[in-house]
Amino acid sequence: MGSGLTFWRAAAARRGLVVRDLGPAIGVEIEGVDLTAPEDEEITGILRGACVERTLLLLRGQERLTPAGYVAFARRFGDELDLHSRRDLCHPDHHEIFVVGNVVENGRAAGAAKVGLNWHTDHYHLEHPALFTFLHAIEVPPVAGETRYANGIAAWEALDEPTRARISGLKVRHSRGRLYRELFPDATETQVAAEAARFPDVVHPLVRTHPESGRRGLYLGGEWGSLIEGIPKEEAKALFARLLAHMTEPRFVYEHHWRPGDVLMSDNRCSLHRATEWDEGRHRRRLHRLILLDRVRPVG
Repeated sequence: MGSGLTFWRAAAARRGLVVRDLGPAIGVEIEGVDLTAPEDEEITGILRGACVERTLLLLRGQERLTPAGYVAFARRFGDELDLHSRRDLCHPDHHEIFVVGNVVENGRAAGAAKVGLNWHTDHYHLEHPALFTFLHAIEVPPVAGETRYANGIAAWEALDEPTRARISGLKVRHSRGRLYRELFPDATETQVAAEAARFPDVVHPLVRTHPESGRRGLYLGGEWGSLIEGIPKEEAKALFARLLAHMTEPRFVYEHHWRPGDVLMSDNRCSLHRATEWDEGRHRRRLHRLILLDRVRPVG
């Protein structure tokens, strides 16, 4: 894949791909990649390098990508795809695909419309959290329903030195049970208890070293399930809120306006993202989500 994090731009130019940064601190679009084509190792390396360096990668025009082809594409970057506990909200033929949106099939919900309406990084509640998340737009509303992404590395590097010194060694406790209740308000108490038992609380560093780039970045987890440890609770809440507000300032954020066929690939290791509302009564929205789990535990 080359050395450092700049090789991919030269390789993309050599392959005739068009590269456009989406924002000053986060996001890149690469034009000219067909995900239905046979795997090309150099293209895979370019895509990974772009996503690692820019946190977020956009590939438009992937309407012909089938669910099976989508799963195969994600497996180019690793083989441990997540299987969601709510199989009723997953693609019936490819359970790795979690359906996000107000999809109704055979008279019942076949997707999760309200999921992701908070700032979070995927699967921060696991000992080995999410590596990359993929979203494929199948149906999108004409307005609203955007997804926002924030770069924790850029946010960390912009902090003043006293704040960086204060938070550098802190830890965060992440609770799946507390998060699950917020994500799935229709879940029964039995389901919530089972989810909490299945995924006990984990503790990760507040400031994480990215294992590929070596750069440090904020690793907050999520505003609905995370709490900083080692300081009084009210102080911890205030500090978390301050860091979240900082990381989600416009200078560190990209807001994506979906088109059918869009594929977004995001690096969860030092980032946050969140969905936004849309008019569910008038418009359908269906995104197919894949989450590739990491083999590396977060380190400070």
